[in-house]
Amino acid sequence: MSVSTDTLLAEILACPVCHGELEDGHCRGCGRTYEDADFIPHPLPDSRLRRRRRLWQKLEANGARAYELDPPSSLSVGERDDARRFAEFAQLEGLILDVGCGPQALPSYAEGVAERFVGIDPLRGEPRGFAFAQAIAEYLPFRDSVFDRVLFATTIDHLLLPELALAEARRVGKPGGTVSVWLGEANPPPPPSDFRDRLRRRLRIADVTTPRVTMRFRVPVGAADPFHVAHPTAAQVEDWLERAGLHVVELQRPMPQHCFIRAVVP
Repeated sequence: MSVSTDTLLAEILACPVCHGELEDGHCRGCGRTYEDADFIPHPLPDSRLRRRRRLWQKLEANGARAYELDPPSSLSVGERDDARRFAEFAQLEGLILDVGCGPQALPSYAEGVAERFVGIDPLRGEPRGFAFAQAIAEYLPFRDSVFDRVLFATTIDHLLLPELALAEARRVGKPGGTVSVWLGEANPPPPPSDFRDRLRRRLRIADVTTPRVTMRFRVPVGAADPFHVAHPTAAQVEDWLERAGLHVVELQRPMPQHCFIRAVVP
């Protein structure tokens, strides 16, 4: 990590639980300690997250494997028209936070803004070309009102508590700033075609086919598929944004199965 990203993080980092000041990883407010730049609270304060931690770990492991086997199909890397459109929609100005940035060096939609781009993700991933903190969306390790733009780029359906994550996005966003969500809208699953398909469904095993590789994953109990907790609709996401105190101002469907939603921080 460069000196500039170190300096940027030092100016905006805070305890993800009480939002108190951090000194060498120690919170002056609640006394929690965060080691090796890991800002995921241990134990998780919210009992709902604690109860579903195993689900989260299994989905995270599936995702990490898919990213390793076929990054272009699972991450925003390389030339991506969908990522370019999202960057234009999100109007990437000022200081930007990407919630769930992924394990890649730089998401495609962050091209040209890396010097003012901050990402969080529970996966360490490869060395980043931007300021990065290992963290989760429900407990953002930043001070209040520091970001001009907060992004959830194909992230919201991976979260255990999206409502809590959006409330956190409002907390760290500057008044007048925006929260932009890129939602991948899922196709309904096809009906089972034969005994083998029905057996795989019963055992909750999914074959995931990408342009490059076919992978088999077990679907954790309580998940929508091997990688996602649920597949919310655009209307559900709009409702979550409004409940978090954000004001939805625009919704676009630029491509089939893709929805962009922008909300303003009051």
